[in-house]
Amino acid sequence: MKQLYILLLALLTGTSASAQTELTTSEAKSLYKTVSKKRQSVHDPSVVYEPNSKRYYIFGSHRAQAYTTDLQNWTWFTSPWKVGNNNNASNESAFVTPKVTKVKKGGVEVDLPAFNAKDWAGRTDASYNINGNMWAPDVIWNPVMQKWCQYLSVNGDKWHSSIILLTSDNIEGPYEYQAPVVISGFDNGSHSFKDTDVELVLGTMTTLPSRYNTWVNTFILGMPNNIDPCVFYDEEGKLWMAYGSWSGGIFILELDEETGLRDYDVTYSVASGDPYFGKRIAGGYYVSGEGAYIEYIGGYYYLFMSYGFLDQKGGYEMRVFRSKKPDGPYTDGGTRSAVFPSYSLNYGPNATARGEKLMGPYSHWGYMSQGERSQGHNSVIAAPDDRTYLIYHTRFCNDNKDVNEGHQVRVHQLFQNKNGWLVASPFEYNGETITNTDITTKQPFTTDEIAGTYQLLVHKIPNNHSNLEQVEPVTVSLNADGTITGSRTGTWRIEEGTHYITLTLSNSIYYGVVYEETMDYTNMHAVAITAVSNGGVSVWAYKLHPKYELAYQVKTQKLPVSNNKIIKQNTDLYGSMSIYGDQTTLEWTSSNPAVINNYGKYYPLGLAEDTEVTLTARLNCSNYFWQEAYVVKALSEENAKNSNTTWADGMLAHYVFDDAELANKLNPSEKALLKKNGTAIAPTVDDTELLRNGNTVHLNFGANGKESYVAIPNPLKGKDLANGATISFFVKRTDDNLWDALFGMENNGQRLYMTGNLYVGFNNGSGNYVDINHPETVKTGKLTPGKWDMVTITFSRTVNSSSGGITIYVNGNKTTDKYKESLNGKEATTKQGFDYNLILDLMASSDELWLGKGSFWGSADVRLDDVMVYDRVLNLLDVMALQQMTDRSNMNGKTTGIEENVIIEKCKNDIICDLQGRRIENPRRGGLYIRNGKKILVR
Repeated sequence: MKQLYILLLALLTGTSASAQTELTTSEAKSLYKTVSKKRQSVHDPSVVYEPNSKRYYIFGSHRAQAYTTDLQNWTWFTSPWKVGNNNNASNESAFVTPKVTKVKKGGVEVDLPAFNAKDWAGRTDASYNINGNMWAPDVIWNPVMQKWCQYLSVNGDKWHSSIILLTSDNIEGPYEYQAPVVISGFDNGSHSFKDTDVELVLGTMTTLPSRYNTWVNTFILGMPNNIDPCVFYDEEGKLWMAYGSWSGGIFILELDEETGLRDYDVTYSVASGDPYFGKRIAGGYYVSGEGAYIEYIGGYYYLFMSYGFLDQKGGYEMRVFRSKKPDGPYTDGGTRSAVFPSYSLNYGPNATARGEKLMGPYSHWGYMSQGERSQGHNSVIAAPDDRTYLIYHTRFCNDNKDVNEGHQVRVHQLFQNKNGWLVASPFEYNGETITNTDITTKQPFTTDEIAGTYQLLVHKIPNNHSNLEQVEPVTVSLNADGTITGSRTGTWRIEEGTHYITLTLSNSIYYGVVYEETMDYTNMHAVAITAVSNGGVSVWAYKLHPKYELAYQVKTQKLPVSNNKIIKQNTDLYGSMSIYGDQTTLEWTSSNPAVINNYGKYYPLGLAEDTEVTLTARLNCSNYFWQEAYVVKALSEENAKNSNTTWADGMLAHYVFDDAELANKLNPSEKALLKKNGTAIAPTVDDTELLRNGNTVHLNFGANGKESYVAIPNPLKGKDLANGATISFFVKRTDDNLWDALFGMENNGQRLYMTGNLYVGFNNGSGNYVDINHPETVKTGKLTPGKWDMVTITFSRTVNSSSGGITIYVNGNKTTDKYKESLNGKEATTKQGFDYNLILDLMASSDELWLGKGSFWGSADVRLDDVMVYDRVLNLLDVMALQQMTDRSNMNGKTTGIEENVIIEKCKNDIICDLQGRRIENPRRGGLYIRNGKKILVR
């Protein structure tokens, strides 16, 4: 919430009202809408475009498949298998008999072993089930074969995996098994290399070379697990397949464009990888890394990989490298190789920079209801529409850190920064029209339009995934002078004529783009920034586009007044109204400030008749504004009197903090003292609060033993309190502190206190206690920071399930509270489970009532006013009357009339004062004032 007390907003902002465009209520409500999408759960999504239908298809593990025309809403489909004449074959039979029996090597046809992929995967695993082991396919159109080619991982235990080729005339199948492309896990025993194409590559052998004796450990580069294929054409038309997972890393093979299978005429060396498996382009030494995907974008081949484990606590994350050649070498922005020189734990809380990290787990971003984590196994498409899209699956962040392995597909647009590194859009792709060409040729905003307050998200490299760590946004300001202030400091600049922007944050330079983007789950537009450092750290930032920020405000705001509302007490025009955006400001004006001023303060004194007042709200957001007028009725002094005439009965003390001695208005011999403990800052008294009458007291935050507090002589001491007691006060919290004291009492090791959470605690030091609204049980949210609220708490010796004991009211409304107590060793969670005589006895024996002291934690940073103490329990009607009569410009002399008499004495000798006794040099026309002890109306 923000409060802005301004009268001349245009002067403060330097913006003339004439330069603004008005947004009407109906326009605003039509601009802000919530948006939902048709989601699908496809793990390891690999994307391909089908030009005839103009559909984007994704193929994932376990035969999860979907398509879309807009990259936002997905439709599920299933592509069948073909075996012989059966166009809907089972998983059990689909990968048994390859259709291709011969391939060419050296221009001569040679036999290709009849490889049973299912048997190979489960040969030594009695519990093997093919249904859960069809992993991460990749589909591509082969123009030579005139076939859709699906490259599928058939996974087995202990590296007994293979990547096979299936083909179809139609992208939706049926797909028929053609032959294996590459096989792993072979040995000299049960998984004999004789059953594979190894000899076709390496030549006839009686036994395997020794390098295959140990498949992998952390001390050797190792061999791959043959899963996660990515097949692509390079810019010369040559066909490649990258594949692999953890183990020996990511390898690449050249394929035969005519068959879609391995090109058996291409050889590889041990030095570059392995003669059978091909060239190693990433990983090794059993470091994490899988789901390789290569896409050519703007002059580079980009290698995408996923580090870590795929589950919610696995630390899954996407890393990016690039090369000028399809088979590498691939390096990151710091020229670090994608191939590791030794084992390293490359993800988690101690991860080091290697590869650009596109994003990590994040939450509380924009309007998302839950964040993302373990994003990965992505694919990328440089689409025909001159845009590049990132497609991945994600699991989700939950603030309560419940583990949930549910996942869905997400799509973000990718851009190249000025250095040619990729940055992902801060929000999902929501139909934006910005193209790759636009980035380099157009400037979307002026410097002044970019300047403003942003939410900034830093996707740091290390992440404590096992504890479900998530990064959350912080607030920064990009200032028009090129500086950055707030939670992070630095500089920024835009490259004229382009979308390129450079941020310097904490001495790290981030290169990125700035553009207009639609935020997730709404149609709200934002100025969005995405950038990356050479160290691989990505940052996102956004601020709402002012037109849409204003629309959201108008759509969701709750106004404190409406037409024909009856006014008989103060109406906090600013504190009662939440401002949701960083650029929006609020201004209220009154047609008759002498009756209701520009802040909602109500002046009934001397008002002879009910009076209509027009209160006009104006919201300003950059070059847009919204304005609405409301006609309310201010009751006359007589009509505003509360029918309850007993609300002041039993009042023993009333502290308004207006006189120098801080005396009790009902007993001036009792005086409050401003005190502090230790190094705390003592409370102060001032008259800066526009909705209060005269002074208020400001307590400062202080830890236990370092409290900033007010000591008040306890007017209840020595009373029998047979009729109970009541404490009432106005409070304005600075922050959402739940623990530190608003008031308290102590005596002989016993203590009673209340905090800003409406947490009332009593402890007698001997095991008997009561906790009402303990912050670990409930966060009440009843006392809004920045707003004045009246709190009334009653204490009764008797109790039943509905009344008595302790009752709390906020602004005249009874609250619903949660109890936990222990009495003589018996615990309970109901109101009637405690002996409230213990509390009343403490209240009757304590020497002082403290404001800001008494809890176990310290003093809260708050303002207080009109502190009142009664030796009886106020009922609901009393509380409502008290709230009305104290929340206005005067109490109408109810508490002895001292207040008005003092004001009149101050305003003699032709001095003109307002109704609070403050000297006025230039009274306004139409206002009520005091001069020479009399009220006057200036006309």
